[in-house]
Amino acid sequence: MLRTMSKRLIIFIASCLAMCSLLSAQPVRIMDTLRRLEMENIAVRQRGDTVTVAFEPTPYRGVYRGIDAAIRGLAAIPELPTLQLVVLDHAVPQLCITLPSGLVKAYQVKECSLEDLYRTMDITVATRPAMRELKGARSYYRSFGQTDLVLYPGVMLANNLRTKLYRYAVELQPALEMQLWKGALIRAQVCLPLVNNEEGKWDCIRPGYLTLSQRFRWGDHWQGEVTAGNFSADRQGAALSFGYLSSDGRLTVGVTGGVTGVSHLYGSDWHIGTWKRYNGMLKAGYYLPGCHTQLKAEAGRFLYGDYGVRGTLSRYFGEYIVGVYALYTDGEKNAGFHFSIPLPGKKRSRKNGFRIMLPDYFSFRYDMRSGNAYARRRLGETYHTEPTSAENSRFYQPDYIRYYLIRTLKNENN
Repeated sequence: MLRTMSKRLIIFIASCLAMCSLLSAQPVRIMDTLRRLEMENIAVRQRGDTVTVAFEPTPYRGVYRGIDAAIRGLAAIPELPTLQLVVLDHAVPQLCITLPSGLVKAYQVKECSLEDLYRTMDITVATRPAMRELKGARSYYRSFGQTDLVLYPGVMLANNLRTKLYRYAVELQPALEMQLWKGALIRAQVCLPLVNNEEGKWDCIRPGYLTLSQRFRWGDHWQGEVTAGNFSADRQGAALSFGYLSSDGRLTVGVTGGVTGVSHLYGSDWHIGTWKRYNGMLKAGYYLPGCHTQLKAEAGRFLYGDYGVRGTLSRYFGEYIVGVYALYTDGEKNAGFHFSIPLPGKKRSRKNGFRIMLPDYFSFRYDMRSGNAYARRRLGETYHTEPTSAENSRFYQPDYIRYYLIRTLKNENN
């Protein structure tokens, strides 16, 4: 009897030790899995029966594509505890995805499908509780100092002159981009003319975006960005954006503004003016998950002093976006459309800290410009501080991500 009890005790202790060994090995397995998938800025910490993981899906085009790769890889690890996944962008937290251990185990033993896992998992833009768990945790495979040469295409198309049916220009706009520290990005771009029917700047090699930007995240709902340097629309100066984001990511409210001066290069003459033009807008947006549509409204002061309102409707088709807008400013109306399409290369890997790549997306906006007077008065003018579109390159909307995770999976199975 005594001998039997001793054997049971030894088996019990051995089982406990084996379980402890397995649990302590899980952070290492998670780290190795994410690194094998070429994720960056990886941090892992285990507290009790929960492992919190931060990672940045840098090489993957499209937010949901990188998340899909990470979940598939991690869900294959045996005896996985509850996972909190924090998705980063330039090392700034954007999303928190929670995978309960019971749900993952059910998936592993085929009691539920990957689609069921995607439908059931919790996903929110509230990342503060998870980031508290990672406080003090070391980050591995950092993207700081990594350099990209991004070959941006540039297209200009307008019809606001009586002497020409259309003004057009096609350019190659390569840019060197480097992340300096958390949330900081430096960009140096040059514009190389290819085809055009314009004289002046469109026929000259000239600087494009020469900027230093810093992104911020405060708590669960507040985010912002400050950028200084050379922008689009022949402007240079400083710009700020700041806004509120609801936990489900559907509602956004914020302000944007800046102070700029002229900056243009014609031939060898690079003219830089004083910063004397102020612009500022109040903005609100709402994502309708039932029809995958983003509604936006903004009102305020445009670049050249006119005041007006603009409304935009954008429909998402996976990574494709098609939208229209209407504008009313200083008694004049305008309208136009925009679209964004993914460019080739679903995954872009770095080699020795450097990569040459196309941008993830090509975005284009066409303004109707109702009449020559509208263009001459420069109504409704604005500028951009980066060549990418935040509507898809940084669209961390939970409903959108969940829907297209499931849709991509269904397309694979068909």
